[in-house]
Amino acid sequence: MVEQGERLLHSMGFRVARVRYHGVVARLEVEADEIAQLMEPATRARVDHELKQLGFRFVTVDLKGFRSGSLNEGLATPATPPGTH
Repeated sequence: MVEQGERLLHSMGFRVARVRYHGVVARLEVEADEIAQLMEPATRARVDHELKQLGFRFVTVDLKGFRSGSLNEGLATPATPPGTH
Protein backbone atom coordinates (compact mmCIF):
# COMPACT_ATOMS: atom_id res chain seq x y z
CA MET A 1 0.00 0.00 0.00
CA VAL A 2 2.75 2.41 0.97
CA GLU A 3 4.91 1.68 -2.06
CA GLN A 4 1.97 2.01 -4.45
CA GLY A 5 0.91 5.27 -2.82
CA GLU A 6 4.41 6.70 -3.09
CA ARG A 7 4.60 5.65 -6.75
CA LEU A 8 1.34 7.50 -7.36
CA LEU A 9 2.66 10.70 -5.78
CA HIS A 10 5.93 10.50 -7.71
CA SER A 11 4.04 9.90 -10.97
CA MET A 12 2.08 13.09 -10.26
CA GLY A 13 5.29 15.11 -10.12
CA PHE A 14 6.07 15.26 -6.41
CA ARG A 15 9.88 15.17 -6.05
CA VAL A 16 9.93 13.70 -2.57
CA ALA A 17 6.86 11.92 -1.29
CA ARG A 18 6.26 9.56 1.58
CA VAL A 19 3.16 7.68 2.61
CA ARG A 20 3.41 6.97 6.33
CA TYR A 21 1.40 3.93 7.41
CA HIS A 22 -0.76 4.32 10.52
CA GLY A 23 -3.11 1.37 10.15
CA VAL A 24 -6.17 2.68 8.30
CA VAL A 25 -4.60 6.14 8.00
CA ALA A 26 -2.17 7.25 5.28
CA ARG A 27 -0.19 10.32 6.40
CA LEU A 28 1.28 12.02 3.34
CA GLU A 29 4.53 13.94 3.39
CA VAL A 30 5.74 15.99 0.44
CA GLU A 31 8.22 18.85 0.33
CA ALA A 32 6.81 21.84 2.23
CA ASP A 33 6.82 23.96 -0.93
CA GLU A 34 4.68 21.32 -2.70
CA ILE A 35 1.89 21.06 -0.11
CA ALA A 36 -0.17 23.70 -1.96
CA GLN A 37 0.09 21.60 -5.14
CA LEU A 38 -1.11 18.53 -3.23
CA MET A 39 -4.08 20.52 -1.91
CA GLU A 40 -5.31 21.61 -5.36
CA PRO A 41 -8.86 20.22 -5.63
CA ALA A 42 -8.30 17.84 -8.56
CA THR A 43 -5.01 16.54 -7.14
CA ARG A 44 -6.46 16.14 -3.66
CA ALA A 45 -9.47 14.24 -5.01
CA ARG A 46 -7.34 11.89 -7.11
CA VAL A 47 -4.90 11.12 -4.30
CA ASP A 48 -7.72 10.54 -1.81
CA HIS A 49 -9.58 8.25 -4.21
CA GLU A 50 -6.56 6.21 -5.24
CA LEU A 51 -5.22 5.74 -1.72
CA LYS A 52 -8.63 4.61 -0.53
CA GLN A 53 -8.69 2.13 -3.43
CA LEU A 54 -5.42 0.75 -2.02
CA GLY A 55 -7.13 0.09 1.32
CA PHE A 56 -6.63 3.20 3.44
CA ARG A 57 -9.74 4.53 5.15
CA PHE A 58 -8.40 8.03 5.85
CA VAL A 59 -5.84 10.16 4.02
CA THR A 60 -4.12 13.04 5.82
CA VAL A 61 -1.42 15.55 4.93
CA ASP A 62 1.42 16.32 7.33
CA LEU A 63 1.57 20.12 7.36
CA LYS A 64 5.25 20.11 8.41
CA GLY A 65 6.14 18.52 5.08
CA PHE A 66 8.66 15.75 4.46
CA ARG A 67 11.15 14.93 7.23
CA SER A 68 13.35 11.89 7.34
CA GLY A 69 12.47 9.61 10.26
CA SER A 70 9.15 11.29 11.02
CA LEU A 71 7.39 7.93 11.39
CA ASN A 72 9.30 7.49 14.66
CA GLU A 73 8.55 10.94 16.06
CA GLY A 74 6.96 10.74 19.46
CA LEU A 75 8.08 7.17 20.12
CA ALA A 76 10.98 8.17 22.40
CA THR A 77 8.88 10.25 24.82
CA PRO A 78 5.23 10.04 25.79
CA ALA A 79 3.00 12.74 24.36
CA THR A 80 2.22 15.63 26.68
CA PRO A 81 -1.42 16.66 26.65
CA PRO A 82 -2.00 20.24 25.49
CA GLY A 83 -1.85 22.79 28.28
CA THR A 84 0.37 20.69 30.57
CA HIS A 85 4.13 21.00 31.04
